[in-house]
Amino acid sequence: MPKNAPRQKISEKDNFSYLLFSLIFLLFSSAAVEQLLVRSSAAQYLVITLTIITMSIAIWSMRSSRYAFNTGLGMLLGTLLITAIVFVLDKAELEFIHLLLMLVFFLATLKLACEQALFSGKITANSIIGSICIFLLLGLIWVLLYLLLIEFSPQSFSGFDGLSWKENISDTIYFSFVTLTTLGFGEILPVSPIARFLVYMEAIVGVFYMAIVVSSLVGAGITDSQKSKV
Repeated sequence: MPKNAPRQKISEKDNFSYLLFSLIFLLFSSAAVEQLLVRSSAAQYLVITLTIITMSIAIWSMRSSRYAFNTGLGMLLGTLLITAIVFVLDKAELEFIHLLLMLVFFLATLKLACEQALFSGKITANSIIGSICIFLLLGLIWVLLYLLLIEFSPQSFSGFDGLSWKENISDTIYFSFVTLTTLGFGEILPVSPIARFLVYMEAIVGVFYMAIVVSSLVGAGITDSQKSKV
């Protein structure tokens, strides 16, 4: 490569690879933390750090969109501020704001991913990776909805032993994706009406996503292939 050649920038042709990495990093690391540290105080601090790292990598993947990048950066700074207030000033009652900011962040990321991967009219390797990101984002959005519900109504589920969302996040991720894929193993059960509503809505979204969105991507790819042969 020539010495003065410009660096390759992240664009809408490859940004989903970074986003996928950040989401898988969060899923794996949250399980590894619980496996190795068994809900110690160090594990709770590490969970916070991992969520912030995940958000940072996801924001990096949005660099092709200035508006999305600036919005995500603002949410990340807000999350850092709330985290500092909770830990430094011992304001544990404000932890739900951390969850709300993460929920808004993942919703905004989902919107951006849908626009690029599903509604761009083109089928590329990046859009296929984007469709995987959307599926993971759906599961994580429901994770945050469940955690927020548990914050305000701890008896909404049976099977959660943790006292805070940082202790529950690994189990909640497991429950969310088991529900999204309609496996339904049954170790964790929704008890309250709102919890049951969220659970069956997630199952419905998971079924429709797999049946409609993925098949639409495949169909569009076949159509593009046929047009290229004409």
